[in-house]
Amino acid sequence: MQVALENQADVVALAEAEQLDIKYLLSALKQQGHYWKLVEICSNRGIRLIAKKEVAISAHMEEKRFSSYTMQVGKDMYLFHVVHLPSPTKLEENARSDKAVNFSRVLRKMEEGLYGKDECKSLVVGDFNLQPYSRGISGVYGFNATMSASKAKKRTRKVDGELKYFYFNPMWKLMGDNRLVQGTYYSSQDQQGKSIFWYCFDQLLLRPFFIEKFNWDYFGIVERTESYSFIKNGIIDKRQYSDHLPLRFEIY
Repeated sequence: MQVALENQADVVALAEAEQLDIKYLLSALKQQGHYWKLVEICSNRGIRLIAKKEVAISAHMEEKRFSSYTMQVGKDMYLFHVVHLPSPTKLEENARSDKAVNFSRVLRKMEEGLYGKDECKSLVVGDFNLQPYSRGISGVYGFNATMSASKAKKRTRKVDGELKYFYFNPMWKLMGDNRLVQGTYYSSQDQQGKSIFWYCFDQLLLRPFFIEKFNWDYFGIVERTESYSFIKNGIIDKRQYSDHLPLRFEIY
């Protein structure tokens, strides 16, 4: 609750939230004068989304590994996807990338149904359990998410005669910052013996429509609230809180 209030959030998306008492959370927010709602089709799912009462957001589709929502913002209809792809403890990286490739195709079909030939206004956020440079994220047959805003603004590239639509991935900036926290997940063990330690498993992918609307000053990884620090001895305090750190972002 503190993370939402202190960061002045309008929408909060959660993964692995099956056991979270949403009714208690909404009641606690109400007692402090903040009126929020749960947005869902099915209950007892891992992905949960709450939003301020005044936010025009509706559940569009829910499946085991992702939930999709439509948001009315002025005259624009945004498509907002929240994903939670398989863990590295369950599948090795190539298998996880294959899952991401499949998901990217499902979400693309959804865009075609909603936007037709118009520009796509979609965002994808959540725990991908992949790095930004993984094949499932940056690969042209996956999400085709690039670190280059100028390339993403071209909207498409042609591969073997087929148009591939770009996402812009701002997570690269956080990985390159000279800070203690350079990812949303920490591990001293790597399956391939690499010295990475900080992983950007939790990511935000934007269609080019949002690049000029993105607030870089607000964007970041939440390390603490006024009362609690999620970092202990230089790593994530998994016992007290979560093994992942929250992301925050703003679209103007």
